[in-house]
Amino acid sequence: MTLKITTLIENQPDEAGDLAFEHGLSLYMEFAGKRLLFDTGQTGAFVDNARKLSVDLATLDAVVLSHGHYDHSGGLARLLPLLPANVPVYVGEGFFTPKYKRIPGGSFQYNGNPFPREIFAPYPIRLTELGSDVARLAPEILLFKNFARSCPFEEPNSRFYLGAAGGLQPDYFDDEIALGLLTEKGLVLVSGCAHPGIVNMLETAAERTGVPLYAVIGGTHLVDAGEERLQKTAEAFRTLGLSRIAVSHCTGARGEELLQDAFPEQFIRNNTGHILQL
Repeated sequence: MTLKITTLIENQPDEAGDLAFEHGLSLYMEFAGKRLLFDTGQTGAFVDNARKLSVDLATLDAVVLSHGHYDHSGGLARLLPLLPANVPVYVGEGFFTPKYKRIPGGSFQYNGNPFPREIFAPYPIRLTELGSDVARLAPEILLFKNFARSCPFEEPNSRFYLGAAGGLQPDYFDDEIALGLLTEKGLVLVSGCAHPGIVNMLETAAERTGVPLYAVIGGTHLVDAGEERLQKTAEAFRTLGLSRIAVSHCTGARGEELLQDAFPEQFIRNNTGHILQL
């Protein structure tokens, strides 16, 4: 059973320079007879890229939005009119809570979804807010939420907050969900940003399924990590036995460089337009 993942948009351009790119992430997947979209990037430019890559978004079986940040959900407005009737759109419970980030100087900048919940109202889709630890979309397709926070070096990022302006609280990203694909080679975990910690998420998914990890794909939010955390993450990846490491977006240039050096055979540079088959 082949898994095919097409990166519709990501921070880095495609090799030919034919596609739009931006700070954001959107992945299209074909697996187990299903067509899935994971995140929608920042602006909706992924829709134009999909057309150029011969990806028909009108045939999607499900949409997953990993968390309520603009660079993962911002393209939703362009996607909704294209979706077939009754298609499920999965978000984590808490997805609609306003999110902010602290910027230099100590002020707060809105960082959340660029739309209200009501954006879904005109469209015949099934909005599903997940609160459970595991949801099964198909026998081989799972969604994970509420990750164990057991990795000692993956502390919450102190720049992110949620709530109403004037009453902000630290954001622990309880809304974040990840996609798990049970392939013949093992568990493939697809992450949007991994704000709860990519090692926490990998370990939680492996424990809940009892299936050995094979690959990690998507964002890891190592862009803010110091050298010690980067090194410890690489050590954890080695302990977890990952055979494919296709991380990008918020992994950061230094994070990608370190992981590529540490895993020259396993690392895959997953930029805009890249097609990965496992």
